[in-house]
Amino acid sequence: IVWNWPDEAVVSTQSTGGCGKTYLFQMAAKLLDVPMVVCDCTSLTQAGYVGEDVDSVILRLWQSAGQSVERTEQGIIVLDELDKLASKRNKHGGKDIGGEGVQQSLLKIIEGTKVTVNDKAKNKSHQIDTRNILFLASGAFIGLDQIVKRRTASKSLGFGAPSSPPSAPTPGKRALPSSLGESLEDSEREDRLSKNRDTEERNRSRDELLDLVEPKDVLDYGMIPELAGRIPILTTLHSLTKDDLKVIAKDKERGVITQLTDLLSLNGCELEFTDDALSAIAELAFCKKTGARALKSIVETTLLEAMFEVPGSDISHVLITSDTVLRGTTPEYTRSPPVVEETGS
Repeated sequence: IVWNWPDEAVVSTQSTGGCGKTYLFQMAAKLLDVPMVVCDCTSLTQAGYVGEDVDSVILRLWQSAGQSVERTEQGIIVLDELDKLASKRNKHGGKDIGGEGVQQSLLKIIEGTKVTVNDKAKNKSHQIDTRNILFLASGAFIGLDQIVKRRTASKSLGFGAPSSPPSAPTPGKRALPSSLGESLEDSEREDRLSKNRDTEERNRSRDELLDLVEPKDVLDYGMIPELAGRIPILTTLHSLTKDDLKVIAKDKERGVITQLTDLLSLNGCELEFTDDALSAIAELAFCKKTGARALKSIVETTLLEAMFEVPGSDISHVLITSDTVLRGTTPEYTRSPPVVEETGS
């Protein structure tokens, strides 16, 4: 992110959910030491209708900056869930107050204008210039890759047309293991690996298509030309891989495993995950296709029994293996030796 851009400073990021778009913006604001506010575009409506006005975004940034006009004019505004503002076709002819109407209201603020902010405590009003405010727009933009695919697809016909590769056959249902040498566990693992390969291939093709995004594709998605023209930079975050999910799961600062480890340490218990267990957690989260958000539900489901067994017991160590994650077996508990009280003779 380049700071101190002149006038129109807008960056738009698109990716699948759970890739860390908002977290990336928070870290950028922390490193730059500037005020930042994350605005949910789904709650914005046109002026005069029920909902938040577009000018309320500047008010929230002013409050986040400690009511300092100078810091507010050098802050960051994140327009999260921008793809939810895509214009929708209304069959009844009604006005789209939450989609295209909000896009039109954002035009002047992004381009640069002076917004009046009222200080009710001191009964004063302040003029805030939005020309030097950095606007960051983000969203999942589900279906944008298909728009890019239709644009980049070859439409030539005849003898010189490039031949498309044959499509892979759709795998059918796998039959149950019939031979004695093939166990049910091997069958489940093979099915899981097959799902992982399909997901990796799907994510790779989607990321390659999103790298080719142009402003025309954003227009076809439902953004008005005026707003698309004020967003000069388009970036894409790739989907998280299994290795990325494994790193996020065991992060020492904000990882869900670190949080639960600290929680169990209050009861004098140590929590440990084997490397195979971490790989299994990342593998299951990868199959859920919801990004890093799936890690929390998987880890909490795995530790559900331990969270009830540890408090008030003599358990001093809990070991989570891959069998606990994949098959729901009981974790390995280590109990403290009983304390023998010595009595005087």
